[in-house]
Amino acid sequence: MKKILLFVLLITITAVSILLSLVWKNNQVIKPVSRSEIEYHFVKSVSWLESNYNDVENIHNPVLWWMIKQAATISDDDNLKNVYSTYKKQHLDTKPANLSTPMFDELYRPHMPDITLLSDLQPYQIFFFYAISCNNDLGSEPVIQKQMKPGFCSLHYLHPRCITHQLMGLRFMQRYQCGYDNVVESTINELQQDLVDELTWDFRVGDAYIQRVLMLVDSGAYNSVKPVWIKNILSSQNMDGSWDDLDPIMHIGKDRVLAFTSMLPKVQMIKADFHATAQAIWLLSLLLEESGSH
Repeated sequence: MKKILLFVLLITITAVSILLSLVWKNNQVIKPVSRSEIEYHFVKSVSWLESNYNDVENIHNPVLWWMIKQAATISDDDNLKNVYSTYKKQHLDTKPANLSTPMFDELYRPHMPDITLLSDLQPYQIFFFYAISCNNDLGSEPVIQKQMKPGFCSLHYLHPRCITHQLMGLRFMQRYQCGYDNVVESTINELQQDLVDELTWDFRVGDAYIQRVLMLVDSGAYNSVKPVWIKNILSSQNMDGSWDDLDPIMHIGKDRVLAFTSMLPKVQMIKADFHATAQAIWLLSLLLEESGSH
């Protein structure tokens, strides 16, 4: 019995030591990443998007294409602008306006349906629709009012994208001037610190990690981002220029890896993920803008 307890204790100590080592590595002090290095990875990512446009153009997630639009505008990159222009002509200009249209046409204000017709959506999705429409009736709903304040993501460590989604909704409110300015600014400040805490302890470089750094930079907290976090994201870029939600632990066979993800570990083939890649492209465009202003 003593040998079993000793073995369990040894395994526990080893596991904790490894985790603490990974946390330390995720927070080590390094020199700021150079603009040329960021630009190299940005160009590589845009090249991936150009080459794989036919595979991702039908992914029905308007926020991702809004991110591509933002990145194209910020970077003024001709290749990226051409990709977005192609998408706009093929998938936006030829379809009737809908609740997502204000993301691409800021002058359009959709007629918002009754809240009961949005009940199948996630709370953050309803928040997005409110924040790009500034609809007063929808804004008075509890599901919206709660997301304007800190504490909405009470179990955010179990839901790694909860705070980033809430923060993105608040940033939409600012972009579309929905009001509640003091409340929104105060909540953003608190959520930024929550994200810094998450990034400090969560070393898994995947989709949620990218999203956290992205929302810190977009919301004006660039100075809170440690250079090592940026370096980690650049280092996790796949050879083809994409990103995914896998932080490999070890290779299993030729094509599969055991990897951390934003949720539970899994065994999977390394494969490009448009969700992670679109976020990274927007993040790199913001970082290039920041490096140009310093």
